[in-house]
Amino acid sequence: MITRDVALAALNDPHAPPAVLAEIAGTYPDLWTGVAVHPQSYPELLGWLAGRGDPGLTATVQGVMVARQAPPAPMPPPGYPAVYPTPGVYAGAPVGIHQGKSGVQKAFDSITGFEGEAIVRFLDLFRDTLKRHTRADMDALMYAGTQAARNDRQWRLPWLYSRVFLVLISTFILLWLAMIVFSDTSGNVIPGVIFTGALVMPATLMVFFWEFNQAKNVSLFDVLRIFFTGGAMSILLLFIVSAVTDLFQTDPTQGVFDAGVEALFIGFTEEFAKAVVVFILVRRFYGCLISNGLLVGAVVGTGFAVFETMGYGTTGWMNGDMEQTLLLRGILSVGGHVVWTAICGAAIMLAQAPGSTQARLGTMAWQKFIPLFCVPFLLHSLWDFSTFVATSDVAVYSMLAGLTIVAWVFIVRLINTGLRQYASLLSQNP
Repeated sequence: MITRDVALAALNDPHAPPAVLAEIAGTYPDLWTGVAVHPQSYPELLGWLAGRGDPGLTATVQGVMVARQAPPAPMPPPGYPAVYPTPGVYAGAPVGIHQGKSGVQKAFDSITGFEGEAIVRFLDLFRDTLKRHTRADMDALMYAGTQAARNDRQWRLPWLYSRVFLVLISTFILLWLAMIVFSDTSGNVIPGVIFTGALVMPATLMVFFWEFNQAKNVSLFDVLRIFFTGGAMSILLLFIVSAVTDLFQTDPTQGVFDAGVEALFIGFTEEFAKAVVVFILVRRFYGCLISNGLLVGAVVGTGFAVFETMGYGTTGWMNGDMEQTLLLRGILSVGGHVVWTAICGAAIMLAQAPGSTQARLGTMAWQKFIPLFCVPFLLHSLWDFSTFVATSDVAVYSMLAGLTIVAWVFIVRLINTGLRQYASLLSQNP
């Protein structure tokens, strides 16, 4: 926590970083006026200060805004300055929508509904991971889905997912050691090794998206329910859709064109099957929040990825390369089904009509849904195409790493779009 002496020195420094001002505002209420008049205070922080219920402070903020000839920004929820922004996010003057951006950035922003400055950047997503957390921090996450959680407007960065990873990877290693050391020829431990090995990375990502759902309206039970039922439903629907598309598929080993056609069929059938399931399951969550779409999509993608990897792991056990299969699919899952389906879930919510309380096909803006849905479809297709045509392991893993980076570029933008949407809703319903 910033000390008072450092806080006072920062208020007297006209070049103090905006992030320091945010931390001062979240720590010392008696210094709010000094933060408000500081030249580096940014519109979102001023909006938060104006909502503190202090008439004198509100008048000071209004005077600062008038002096700067800047309109008030949507007021973020209580707790905002203690978490956001992070260093560098609001450095310099605010910029307009898409101002000074390249054509690629503008295209990404248009597809994802991203506007203005970023609230969080990629590295910010992991800023709280290594910090020490108390039991109270854990309790604040565990009551998600209750009325108390909905009234809690403290924004938090994810950290629990790293602990989930440690628990799962430890469980996998213990079972694997039992299998290796004691030569489990009967195969009693094999199912546990395959299940935990398939679960480690997808479940870690799933918890990450659950933590970033700032609305806190999805309970841990809901996550488990969607994981099992959504994963199983998407596998079943995939078989149904594949029964039709298999009639038109080709052999990817016959050439580049056939590999491309096969990859397109696989990408479409799997992403379509998961999209249908996500739409069915996300409809029960009111508000059409983009963060809910990201979460439900990620959970369905996790279920699909785990069940699929368990199948590959079982085949690998029979072929003698189970560990390699589980390891590779675990690492590659960072850019696979979980994030692809999360993007699809966000696309469903982003395409809903303004003010909608529930996702509906009849009111969807398809011109918004289709471009964003094409992102996971194309990423998936290119992923499979790379594995079909690559001539070396270095080439294929390089291409898959590039596709993973692109996927996370979209994820970070969608997270920011969801945060702005939720902040706007809170400002309308203080």
